[in-house]
Amino acid sequence: MRALLIVNPAAGKRTAGPHDLDDAIAVMRDAGFALDRVETESDRPTAGDLAQRALAEGYEACITAGGDGTVQSVAGALAGTDVVLGILPFGTHMNVAHGFGIPLEPIDAAHVIARKRVRSCDAGEVHGRIFFETAGIGLDAELAGAARHAERGRWRDAFDRIGRYVTQGTHRVNITIDDKTHAHRVMQILVLNSPYYGWGFPLLPDAAMDDGLLDVAVFPRMGRVALLRGVVALLRGEPLPHRPIRYRAKRIEMTSGAALAVHADGKIVGALPATFACRRGVLKVFA
Repeated sequence: MRALLIVNPAAGKRTAGPHDLDDAIAVMRDAGFALDRVETESDRPTAGDLAQRALAEGYEACITAGGDGTVQSVAGALAGTDVVLGILPFGTHMNVAHGFGIPLEPIDAAHVIARKRVRSCDAGEVHGRIFFETAGIGLDAELAGAARHAERGRWRDAFDRIGRYVTQGTHRVNITIDDKTHAHRVMQILVLNSPYYGWGFPLLPDAAMDDGLLDVAVFPRMGRVALLRGVVALLRGEPLPHRPIRYRAKRIEMTSGAALAVHADGKIVGALPATFACRRGVLKVFA
């Protein structure tokens, strides 16, 4: 099997051993993979650029050695094609790999790829952007936007987002599923494709990435202190003190009197009103 191996050289410095990548490559080559190795750079090419190269040059598989950001970029490029994604986890949390039951040790993950068993992964879509982990509305989106601006050194924009986070109150949001509308007053709503959220939190452990449905977690009338308590509980591996109201659907419509921000896998993509749709089986994955 001819595969392009995309390596993010900045990943894995805290989580991988010095020979993990070489050992993983040896496992895959022994299994019959013809690997062409390329690396991302700080400017160009990005992981997404290299995944487009894999499509243009007719590779059968595209294997990523990197963190969640690398995986998301490659997965977005491969979605809707027959090129299979392989994941060698070299990041800290690896929510996509974790959600699919792929081992989080690179050597073990290489053995999964070597077996060449392919599963189909769903993705969510909102405002024309697909996501494989989480879309967030309200406070979650403001924090995601602040983090993105800070990464790029746009500190004024980052502090503007933080200011909105600090001052935002609750808002009435209407959620329409199967022609039935549910009204909630909330500060935050999550739409999840993966069981894992943020820093590897198992927010909805029974959620699946290949069931053709998105999971909606609504935290009604919950202030920042209660949200913080929930984060602390997840960090400790404890149950949430306040379980969210949960919906599951192929298509979710949300409206609000306020233009609450919406992010998809950490990237601000617009605001409410928005429609969230599940694209079933859009990505092929070694898993």
